[in-house]
Amino acid sequence: MTICTEIAEWAVDLQVGDLPEGVRERAELQAMCIAAARAAGEEAAAPFAAVAPEGRVGEIYGSAAASVAHDWDDYLFMGHTGHSAVPAAAAFASDPETELVARVAANEVAGRLGAALFLGPHNGQFWASIHCASAAVAASVGLGLDANQAAHALAIALYQPPYGMWPGFMGPQSKLLTAAEPAAVGARAALLAADGVSGALDVIEHPRGVLAALSFAPRPAMFGALGRVWLTDTLAFKRLPGCAYLQSVGEAALAAQVDADEVAGVEIEAGWLTCEMEELGRGPDLTPIRVNFSATLTTAIALIAGRLTPAELSPAWLDEHGKEVRALAARVTLRHDPALTATTLRGSLDAGASPDLGLGDLLRIRRRLGDANMADANPAPAVFAALRADRGLRRHLGRSLRERLRDRGGDSGIDGLDTAALRMTFPSRLRIRLDDGSTRIIEGSEPGSCGCPRAEQRAVVDERLAVALVPI
Repeated sequence: MTICTEIAEWAVDLQVGDLPEGVRERAELQAMCIAAARAAGEEAAAPFAAVAPEGRVGEIYGSAAASVAHDWDDYLFMGHTGHSAVPAAAAFASDPETELVARVAANEVAGRLGAALFLGPHNGQFWASIHCASAAVAASVGLGLDANQAAHALAIALYQPPYGMWPGFMGPQSKLLTAAEPAAVGARAALLAADGVSGALDVIEHPRGVLAALSFAPRPAMFGALGRVWLTDTLAFKRLPGCAYLQSVGEAALAAQVDADEVAGVEIEAGWLTCEMEELGRGPDLTPIRVNFSATLTTAIALIAGRLTPAELSPAWLDEHGKEVRALAARVTLRHDPALTATTLRGSLDAGASPDLGLGDLLRIRRRLGDANMADANPAPAVFAALRADRGLRRHLGRSLRERLRDRGGDSGIDGLDTAALRMTFPSRLRIRLDDGSTRIIEGSEPGSCGCPRAEQRAVVDERLAVALVPI
């Protein structure tokens, strides 16, 4: 049985009664979260809405472009699935229960595809291909396709998975296409499958298929445990617009409650992912998307405005305050703290999200990073620094290695993931020097993130809806 077939059989049989309470509630919050992001991004996405195809596919395309505009979204282990799962389920489902089931099924499949592709040329919100799968699954459930049709819908959707280019993602408006195009592809795939069109059902695991092409170390075992391990229960909701890697940075800048005119300088201490994102996103222009990927720009704007909402990312606001933002950002520095990288690693490893990599895998990853001109993005030095900084992390990886040797190198896949223990955390620390010679040290927080109480997440989503002027 192929991966597409296994997924389809599970998805079309899924019922609302199968969903745990936490999964149902977080999936409902996800729909509200995307509603706020979509409303806030409509103006930025207007050119994309103008060229969207007609009908339900166009609705999905326009929604995905708008919701991704300010990076003000949800994310789970592993992927920013809401941009496609939410609008595709809404467009094709005929009743609220079917819509909920379609959304959850899309989350579960797309998150697993992201996990299978984790070690590859794309990551995070740039996993565009997961939206092909997400929309195809959501549309298949919404349309009531049978298992064979749904399997072919997924196969068709992943026949030509998108392969984005980093320069077009980290600053210009083309980033808004990241989820829009693949979500439209997935929705069309379901419509084609409903009309009898077929795809290659082994397109994921084929030696020349998706995993081989889009991952440096393919992990087909990440597609398992459907209905047992619920990735929807790992959803995180951002209080602030911007990449997940700088949420704590923005929160710390706001918590400082200092006047920007009194700031002599700021030093941000953060994990490797935040620092790497800063380097990838550097550019001369001050655009909303550039800010979304910059800890230094985000800090400057939060200190100047005293808040951070989509309004501070509007071109008009950035034009008016651009000189001030650039001047303050020039006094903000960012450096890697290995202990904070260790905290990020332990948040996943302690929950059973072990990479299960052997020496051959590591060598292949290094070679393919070089082939892709991404040698500077090799995380190995940061990981080794984190290991030196955290004895507990060293013990954990040693235990994982022993278990791997005992199991003769088998990939445990997603079966061992404890979603209740998972913490996708990206901590930071700000040291703010004031003109009077004093220094304030603020640890960043991440309200609404993975593993937070559902009541806290609901409060974050309610605040988002109020900011975006969406009725609750």
